[in-house]
Amino acid sequence: MKHDRNDPLSALGAVAVVVAIGHVILAVKLGIGYAIPTTIVGCVMAAIALKGPLGASLAMRLEGKTAGESLPPEQVYGELDELRNRVGELEERVDFSERLLAQRKDDAPGRAHGVMMAANEPNHIESSHERP
Repeated sequence: MKHDRNDPLSALGAVAVVVAIGHVILAVKLGIGYAIPTTIVGCVMAAIALKGPLGASLAMRLEGKTAGESLPPEQVYGELDELRNRVGELEERVDFSERLLAQRKDDAPGRAHGVMMAANEPNHIESSHERP
């Protein structure tokens, strides 16, 4: 396995070493009353953290596996097909919305023009009731 300085596992190891050195320095300065309880609490917290997803991820990394290898290909392909279908449905909805908007834009000037024409026409009711 090739070691990279930017590897998250290397960074986690470096942080653990710094924390351990700091803990030892504080334990020596503050005495056994500090060292025993904080060591027990630290070990319990580390055990809990490593039992969860972080520990599983670290174990996979140490074995040389990647996260993509954990899912069976059939499941991945099934999810990919489902996402493609959903994207296709969304494309159809967007096309439909665009057609509706284009239709409204095309109809809107005709309606406004028709309303203005009716307002500019002379009033025939008044002119038919003229007195001689």
